[in-house]
Amino acid sequence: MTKNNNTDYRKKIYRQRHHRRMKLVESGIGVVVAVIMIFALGQGNLKKNVNGQEEFQPESGTSADISESSTQDMSYSDTEGAAQQYLATAEDAAIPDQRNGQYVQFVNYTNPDVSGKGADKYDSNIYMPANATDDQYFSTSLLIGDSRAEALGLYSGVDNWDMCVAKNLDIEKVANTKMFTCDSGEQCTVVEMLGMKSYENIYISFGLEELSWYNERYMLAYKTLLDQISQLQPAANVYVMSVLPVSAELSSKDQVYNNPGVDKLNSLMQEMCGSYDQVIYLDVAHSVSVDGVLPEDAGIDGKHCNKKYCLKMMDYIRKNVYVRR
Repeated sequence: MTKNNNTDYRKKIYRQRHHRRMKLVESGIGVVVAVIMIFALGQGNLKKNVNGQEEFQPESGTSADISESSTQDMSYSDTEGAAQQYLATAEDAAIPDQRNGQYVQFVNYTNPDVSGKGADKYDSNIYMPANATDDQYFSTSLLIGDSRAEALGLYSGVDNWDMCVAKNLDIEKVANTKMFTCDSGEQCTVVEMLGMKSYENIYISFGLEELSWYNERYMLAYKTLLDQISQLQPAANVYVMSVLPVSAELSSKDQVYNNPGVDKLNSLMQEMCGSYDQVIYLDVAHSVSVDGVLPEDAGIDGKHCNKKYCLKMMDYIRKNVYVRR
């Protein structure tokens, strides 16, 4: 969601947490009362009526002399304190820290290796860097993209993430073209797929085919997709992957596929990501570029990466994941 809509969203979350907190307070006090009764029963403090007055009658096996202090009711402050202690524990269980979700089982966020990080951009008030320690991390992830993303999915060695990738797919087609198979077996668009299944991480890779577009058209289409994802998957971490450079040879002779155009798109995408809470700019280009260009041995056409360089990209993705604080 955009930062402009963040206030309404936070108010909604506050009301939900306040309602849960009140419920937990009630249940916490109930638990404390139950503990007091059990304790009293264990001590044999059963009440009986003698001459119109209540007195405590110990059961057999307990002391007949029960001191006043042992039978005295807990004060309100003691009960409140015990309830608050229970509340803290119960609320932690009812509203778990997102870092205790499935994906955190497979990441290191306490002392991550950030030595190879590129120009990633994220809100440090919301996210902190981490490393994926097991590919099970990707079991709740979705990869969306064009032919470069298709190659990444093919050569990465990761086979447990969902992929909506295809040759000649662009940022406009992905929203309205039925070209993917949903769990139901029917053909659907990516947007329809996002409405059927929840993801913790969504990776997006476009920008190659769009180098021939006006920048305004590309950015409008990208924002439209991000808005749809934010609405359908508000809890997901969305990674906008940087556009990869092309080879120096291709860049020098092609008026469309050239690195000045790539650099301009990446600059605009970085700025765009800053306007969303849940969107991270992931500089995967950093893992394959040398002096700002794609090395000649990265592929045969100067635009697409071979297996060696796809593995470099995948290694960057593993080492640069982000978890919410």
